[in-house]
Amino acid sequence: MSQEVNREGWPIPDLKGLIPYSIQVKQVDGVEKIVEKFYAPKGGHAARISGNGKIFAYAVDSDREPPIDYLLLDPDGLGKFTQKFRSEDSYKIPEWVSH
Repeated sequence: MSQEVNREGWPIPDLKGLIPYSIQVKQVDGVEKIVEKFYAPKGGHAARISGNGKIFAYAVDSDREPPIDYLLLDPDGLGKFTQKFRSEDSYKIPEWVSH
């Protein structure tokens, strides 16, 4: 698993005022995982990923075609998205989401 870490946190997509075009809800590892997908004003799209009502990740894609460009993850629930994964990397829902 290769990931980039930025202790200050990577910038997250600005989704203010945007309406999701797709919402998926799944049970994953005992967590109600919700993926809300938004079209970005400048093209591409972004997804806000939450579990049990807590936002833990954002997926970002510049061209609306698979695969995504990268995924940002908040590993410890502090509101900083410090881990950046490429599209082919797998990630686990952070433990703090299920508590």
